[in-house]
Amino acid sequence: MKEGDATRKIGVITLPAFYEDFDARRKGDKDYKSASRDVAKLLTELKQDDVDGVLMDLRNNGGGSLSEAIDLTGLFVGKGPVVQQRGADGKIEVANDDLSKPLWTGPVSVLINRGSASASEIFAAAIQDYGRGVIVGEPSFGKGTVQTVVDLDQVAHNSKPKFGELKLTIAQFFRINGSTTQLLGVTPDITLPGLSDPKTFGESSYDNALPSTQIKPAAYMPAGDIRSIVPQLQSLHEARVKNDPEYQRFIEDVADLKAQREKTSISLNLAVRQKEQADLTAKLKSRKKDDDGLDLGADDGLQANERSLSADLALEKARKNAKDVLLTEAAAILVDEANLQQRVQ
Repeated sequence: MKEGDATRKIGVITLPAFYEDFDARRKGDKDYKSASRDVAKLLTELKQDDVDGVLMDLRNNGGGSLSEAIDLTGLFVGKGPVVQQRGADGKIEVANDDLSKPLWTGPVSVLINRGSASASEIFAAAIQDYGRGVIVGEPSFGKGTVQTVVDLDQVAHNSKPKFGELKLTIAQFFRINGSTTQLLGVTPDITLPGLSDPKTFGESSYDNALPSTQIKPAAYMPAGDIRSIVPQLQSLHEARVKNDPEYQRFIEDVADLKAQREKTSISLNLAVRQKEQADLTAKLKSRKKDDDGLDLGADDGLQANERSLSADLALEKARKNAKDVLLTEAAAILVDEANLQQRVQ
C-alpha cells in the first residue's frame, strides 16, 4: 500500500472456513490438509517477502474445526489458552495451544463481518483478548454454542428409519477473558459498515437462542496492548474515509439498503414508481465505471451464449478487479497499526 512516498507491504490471507482432513489425519498422513497448516505455509512465505503486517480476512467464515481455530491462534500468540468450554454438567474445560512460540510476531489484524461465526469468533476473540491485533469490521454472528445430532432410530435400535434425528445443544464457548461470544459476538475495535441486517441474520435473530453469560477468566498473559492505540487508529480511519469517494459511496449504499428494509409500504401510483426507477437508473449511471468502461452493476439482459467470449472474459476480469473498499480500508488500518507500534518500540 502507498503511504505518502513510502510503500507498506501487507499480506492478506482469506480463510473461507476452518477446514481439516479428518480422515487423512486419522490415518496418520503427515501431510494432511488443514487451515492452520496452510496458513502457516503462507505466513512463512510472507515473512520471506518481508511484509509489514498480516491481515486475516474471515468475512463470511462460518466456522468449522475447533482444533483448527486453536492451532491458528497459536500461530500468532504461541502457547496458552484459547477458548473455554462449559458442558451440560457445568464443568469448564480450557482448550490450549501448545505451540512453543508464535510463527508470526509482527502486526496483525482480523477482518470480520456478520457472517463470521463459531470458530471464526473464537479466533478473533482470542486475538483481541491477548491484545495481539486489531479486530476490524462488523460485529460477528454470535454463535457461542456447541451442537450434536442424535439419531433417535439408533437409540431405539430401529432397523428402519422412523423417529428421525434430534439436534441438541451440549456446550457453550467462553472467551479466555470470561465473556462469551453467544449473542454478543465479537465487537470490532474499529467498526466498518456492512450490508447484513442484525434483525434477521445472526444468533440474536433466533427466538430460542441461549442467553449470554459470564464465567471466570482463564489464566493467560496478554501478548500486547493494542487497546492503547485504538483511539489513534479510529481517528486516522475517520480522517481517511472522510475523503474517500468509494468508501463514502459504500456508506451511501448501506444507508439505501437499510431504508429499503425499513420501508413498510410501496406506492401503487405508476408515475411515482417510474420516478423511483428513473432516479435509481440515474444514480447507477453516475457511478464510475472501471478502467475497461464496463458498468459492473449493470445487467445487459443477455444470456452468456448471446455475448462474445471476449466480452464475457472482460466483464469477469473487471468484476474480479473491482475494489473491495472494506478490505482496502482494513489494510490501511493495519498500516496505521504497524506505524504506531513502530513508534512505541
